[in-house]
Parts: sequence; structure tokens; C-alpha cells
Amino acid sequence: MDIKTFLNAKGGRLITITPDANIVDAVALMMQHRIGSLPVVEDGQLVSIITERDILFAVNNHLEELPNLKVRAIMAKDIVTCDASCKVADAMNLMFDNRLGRRIRHLPILEEGKLVGVVSNGDLLNALLDQVSFENRIMKNYIKNWPEETA
Repeated sequence: MDIKTFLNAKGGRLITITPDANIVDAVALMMQHRIGSLPVVEDGQLVSIITERDILFAVNNHLEELPNLKVRAIMAKDIVTCDASCKVADAMNLMFDNRLGRRIRHLPILEEGKLVGVVSNGDLLNALLDQVSFENRIMKNYIKNWPEETA
């Protein structure tokens, strides 16, 4: 299954934030929509992503200035993205092995350079588990209905 098919099945709206938004507003958006990351979009283009972990670091390092801290100050400097035509398994591999040299938990998905969604490692793990479970049922059915040899 490709990521585009997965995103269509997943449904939901794409929630984004701007670099000049306040961190407190980013937290409120993430809590309201029960999401762990926000793509950062400026002039209609994806420029970064902000995650729960980024916010935890900001709380630890900038507690006094947190009410006035902007997303721009803590957003990722470099991000990994994936094309919507990519297979789910390849996207999962990209989350573990990428040019940043570290694992990522949220992967922005692009189609023709435009942001179309974000998938988490949990989303992809569930999709892969569903696929393996389906293949397992097919194989069991195939084995169960195996034609007997005639002697």
C-alpha cells in the first residue's frame, strides 16, 4: 500500500501552524486535535515541523520566556519528508534510517512538493500490522484448502 492510499483511508484534516505562532498556541492546537506534531507552514510551503519533544525541550530550556516564545525558535532546522507515492514499509524504514542519522516519529508527506499529510510511526506500524494479518489469513486459507494428492 502506498502512503497516499493510507492517508485517504486515515482521513482527518491537516492541522498546521506558522513559524511566528506562539508556542502556547501550538500546545493548545496539539491538545485540541490530540496530535503529536504540527507541520510548520509559511507562505503555503512546508518549512519545518514541531513535535511534543521539541516543546518539552523548550519548557526545559526556556521556561521563563515560554509565554512569548515563537515556534520559529524551536522548530526543526532540517526535516525528512516522504513522497505520497512511497510504500508504507519504505516510509517506516525512512523513519528509522534517514539522512539526519536519527529516528523520527512524525513524517510529513508531500505530493508534487505540496504538504498533504503527516504520518506517525504508530500509524505506519498499525498499517503494516494490518497488512501482515491479512496476508496471514490468506496463507492459512490457502494451506487449509490445499488439494490432497491422489495415489
